[in-house]
Amino acid sequence: MKALGRHIVCELSGCDPQALSDVDGIHAMMISAAKAARATIMESAFHRFEPQGVSGTVILAESHLSIHTWPEKGYAAMDFYTCGDHTDPWMACQTAADALQARSLLTTEFKRGIEKSDGEFTHIVSTDHDLQVRTAS
Repeated sequence: MKALGRHIVCELSGCDPQALSDVDGIHAMMISAAKAARATIMESAFHRFEPQGVSGTVILAESHLSIHTWPEKGYAAMDFYTCGDHTDPWMACQTAADALQARSLLTTEFKRGIEKSDGEFTHIVSTDHDLQVRTAS
C-alpha cells in the first residue's frame, strides 16, 4: 500500500521549560530536526507568546514540521509530516525530543495519501507508540 506521506503526531512531556520558551532556540532546533529528516527547508516562521510559549512551522519541499509549546507544563505538541522516500520524519522527532530534554513522548504515525480504487484518498494509522520514558544521564 503506497502512501504519499508519513505524518507523526508527537506529544513531548517533561521538557525543559526554559527551552520551550526560547523562540530562537526552538527555531534552531526545528531547523536541525528538518535537516536530520533529510528534508528540504523552504521557509520558516516562529512566534513567542507573552508571558510564555512558542509556536512555529518549518515549511519543507516535502511538507512541514510544526510545534506549539506550553513551558508552564513542560509540554510540546509537534507534527512531523514528510513526503517522499528520501525523508525520515522519525529522525526529526528524535532530534526534537533530545533537544527539548523530553522525559517522555507519545507518538502516532499516519500513512497519508493512500489512493483508493475510486480515486479518493485515505490514511491509516500505521504506528502507535506507547509512552516511552527517558532516563536522565
